[in-house]
Amino acid sequence: MADLVHAVLRLYPSVPINSRMAVRTTTLPTGGGIDGKSPVLVREGEAVGYCPYAMHRRKDIYGPDAMDFRPERWLEHNAELMSTVGYGYLPFNAGPRICLGQDFALVEASCLIVRILQRFTTLKLAADDPLEAIGDEKQKLTLVLCSADGCTVVLS
Repeated sequence: MADLVHAVLRLYPSVPINSRMAVRTTTLPTGGGIDGKSPVLVREGEAVGYCPYAMHRRKDIYGPDAMDFRPERWLEHNAELMSTVGYGYLPFNAGPRICLGQDFALVEASCLIVRILQRFTTLKLAADDPLEAIGDEKQKLTLVLCSADGCTVVLS
């Protein structure tokens, strides 16, 4: 179940864009210059933006199938591969500013999925709701990311 939730959060992080304010002047080792390999000066008080939505879809981090929904990425036999991702997976941020509700959110999502699967024998997309490829669907961005048109699901 955890692998499924991780796969969803990789492609659809709740907070797809974020920023942090530098508390002191520092230099980031890479990210500057034409090739992105030069250092970047960040002065105290400056904001640094980052985009988990784009980062979670990078082929140099997740491989050529980065746009594919593959929960098996997180299976035990892929542990070594996924350990190299590090800060390339940030659905709840990381470090001292990590979301305090991360564990609660993961348990809540897992429990909800299990209860739906226990209660209903059939779960399918409504006939009039087109199936769109990952990245092609209409999305709405406010503080969080959501489907712009919703998703009609038939449970029986």
